[in-house]
Amino acid sequence: MGRTTIIIETNCRRKSHKLKWTGSIVDWVELIYALYLVRRINDGKISLKELFQQMGEIFDFEVKEYSNYFMNIKNRMDGKRTSFLDLMKEALLERMIDADRKPAKK
Repeated sequence: MGRTTIIIETNCRRKSHKLKWTGSIVDWVELIYALYLVRRINDGKISLKELFQQMGEIFDFEVKEYSNYFMNIKNRMDGKRTSFLDLMKEALLERMIDADRKPAKK
């Protein structure tokens, strides 16, 4: 499959943002680490620190000690190391199943 580049330009200097992260810090850290590790932002040519900063500006959310949160995520012992990513996957799959059940529009 071909790759598509999407460019998002934001004015991060504004005081009000249209997007605001409303999930937990742990969910945020899990998401940003995953984006960083799959190298889908700037073809992977971005540091983890910069990615946290840039995404934090876009979503008006700042986490300074993200490596500590990552260690807590990594040390989860209940088999739920990627609970937020799992939740996202399940929500997307459920949406697809729902869409499959609806009759096609003519």
